[in-house]
Amino acid sequence: MNPAHGGFSEAGLWQLVESGEYTVDLDAWSELAAAADGPVLDLGCGVGRVSHHLNRLGHPTVGLDRDPGLIADFNRTKSEGSPAAVPVDVSERTDLAGLLAPGGPLGPESPWQAKRFCLVIAPQQLVQIIGGEEARMNLLHALAEILEPGGTAAFAICEELPEVSIHYPAVPPDMNEIGGWVHCSQPVAIEPTADTVTAVRLRQSLAPDGTSTRSEDVIVIHRLSRDGFERELLAAGLQPTGGGSIAQTDRHMGSTMVLARPSLS
Repeated sequence: MNPAHGGFSEAGLWQLVESGEYTVDLDAWSELAAAADGPVLDLGCGVGRVSHHLNRLGHPTVGLDRDPGLIADFNRTKSEGSPAAVPVDVSERTDLAGLLAPGGPLGPESPWQAKRFCLVIAPQQLVQIIGGEEARMNLLHALAEILEPGGTAAFAICEELPEVSIHYPAVPPDMNEIGGWVHCSQPVAIEPTADTVTAVRLRQSLAPDGTSTRSEDVIVIHRLSRDGFERELLAAGLQPTGGGSIAQTDRHMGSTMVLARPSLS
């Protein structure tokens, strides 16, 4: 394990730096979990920012992520007795739909035991960063199969993405100190196209002896409107049921909340 990461994977470390203090959406997920009469599935759970919060409130929440390092971080930091996270690529329908099947990671032979989910959540624009329309439809079709008949799927999407290039001036970076190492992540630029926005960050780590490392991180966010996403939901057998909003902060985009349930027909 890299001593600079303080016991976390590289991906987990940078999630803590860039999103560890992000809490503005937690009340929304908590309210949905309180209204759900059963288990919650957290898509793209990462180190467990949302899942661990819900588990502490008494809502059994299983996390999914495709990064084995993040799964290890999640399971190492979860509360005793809380459900474990499992590695699944949520952009692949076959992977997600096989969760509860015999031999699947949450199937009858697992400690979890097979059951459908009353609530599935997709925080922080997950459906816009897993890929384009094909990846989203794979996900939505699978959710229609694993949700309880009266269950809810909840998605955070960002509709208002920049239309022009942005090159950030010198602004205070996101920072975290772990094990004597200081880690900084600073937004550098946003480059839009007709269908996507590419966000670029500069990541730097300063060692206790004064040496440093730096790297660049790039995330591609696919444009998605609420109307367009609701059409995709309907095509996948999910009925939109309303939603709400999550406020913008000085460091994170605001989101539109979109809710859906499995269609009755």
